[in-house]
Amino acid sequence: MSCACNYDRVGALGKSVRRRARRFVSDQAANTIVTFTLTLPVLVAAAGMAVDYSLAARTRSSMQAVADSAALASVTELQLARSDSGRVTAVAKNFVNSALKDVNTSVDVDMDALTVKVSIDKHYTPFFKITSDIQLRASATAKMSGTMPLCLLGLDPIAPQTIGLQNSALLTAPGCLVQSNSKGLLGLQSLLFAVLKSGMTCSAGGIVLTLGSNYVPRPTTDCPVLPDPLRSRVPPSVGACNFNNMVVNGGNQNLSPGVYCGGLKLTNGATGNLASGIYIIKDGPLIVDAGASFSGTDVGFFMKGNGSNITFDANSTISLAAPKTGPLAGILIFDDPSGAPAPAFAPLSLRGLDGRALPTGAPRQHQFYSDNARNLLGTIYMPKGEIIIDANQPIADRSAYTVLIVQQIHLYSGPNLVLNTNYSATEVPVPMGVGPYAARTFLSN
Repeated sequence: MSCACNYDRVGALGKSVRRRARRFVSDQAANTIVTFTLTLPVLVAAAGMAVDYSLAARTRSSMQAVADSAALASVTELQLARSDSGRVTAVAKNFVNSALKDVNTSVDVDMDALTVKVSIDKHYTPFFKITSDIQLRASATAKMSGTMPLCLLGLDPIAPQTIGLQNSALLTAPGCLVQSNSKGLLGLQSLLFAVLKSGMTCSAGGIVLTLGSNYVPRPTTDCPVLPDPLRSRVPPSVGACNFNNMVVNGGNQNLSPGVYCGGLKLTNGATGNLASGIYIIKDGPLIVDAGASFSGTDVGFFMKGNGSNITFDANSTISLAAPKTGPLAGILIFDDPSGAPAPAFAPLSLRGLDGRALPTGAPRQHQFYSDNARNLLGTIYMPKGEIIIDANQPIADRSAYTVLIVQQIHLYSGPNLVLNTNYSATEVPVPMGVGPYAARTFLSN
């Protein structure tokens, strides 16, 4: 009897627990529905705000990328002759406007610090309109590094005289950098009372210090090798021959741009007046000798093929200025980067100073002997060429600027090669990578 009563009490207790559990679950479900109903607008608003801020962040990220690129693109304009803040500002704004719509752009150019700051503002309206409008801003400052213009670079990595002076020769480059990339112990030489003056002189290897050597200031050795700054420059295209084996023997001759197959020679007091444009000297030399003169502005020369070397003889008169626009903008002479080894039996124009033919594989030799070559305005680019300067009067001293990027250069017997850096005095542009802004550009913040 006692056991039955206990079972009844347990059963009743179980039923009571189940009833309370069902009531609790029902109450909790009702509370959850109420809570969810009350919090749903908050959740929707939060989700909308998250989406809006994500879209705003993505928009600002795009603005920042454009600001970075615009600053870097416009700061390179500072290297151009006669550049001003208006020109730089226009480049930056055009870059931004081509990439973004409905933005306001401001540009701050500091010509002294060589910096350009680009700021982009945008009024962003949220998609869900839960929050108020957002004002987005992105800014970037780009700087042109380096304070020492590059005016002479000898590219040969092993030659004992990538840059060599002797016999009282002078190289005067007081406002710029002269560097030999030769890692040889004798890669930079100034011998027999020659004097090399520069703003800074560097040798990737060593220098010659003997009696009669003179450097002002003393060069820095073991400098990092500078890559060819014009290696990406594309040569002009070479078409069919316009002239063949042309010789101007005396008289006054107006010369036109074109392809001079077999070379071009002016001699016997001839006067060559060059019309503006590109002169391609193909498979033959450019020779000015015997009292001839050769002058032109807005002209560029491309030396192409075997035997296309230059000889400006001692009594010639040379006055040349590089193009302001076009494929050779800023380039006065562009020697074929593929090179052209001298033949085993070379004519006089392809022989060294000792009369012997240059060995196969040697750089193409260009001889500047003129005592009246005072104006050589622009950049002379000869990555596989050697310039020999052997004159009695200054060379290029009346040029606003002259830059030399060559495989080798040698000065003999008293010339004074002057490399000026008056870039603002001419409208001839300075090619990217040389002159006043040879160093890299970078974002400073």
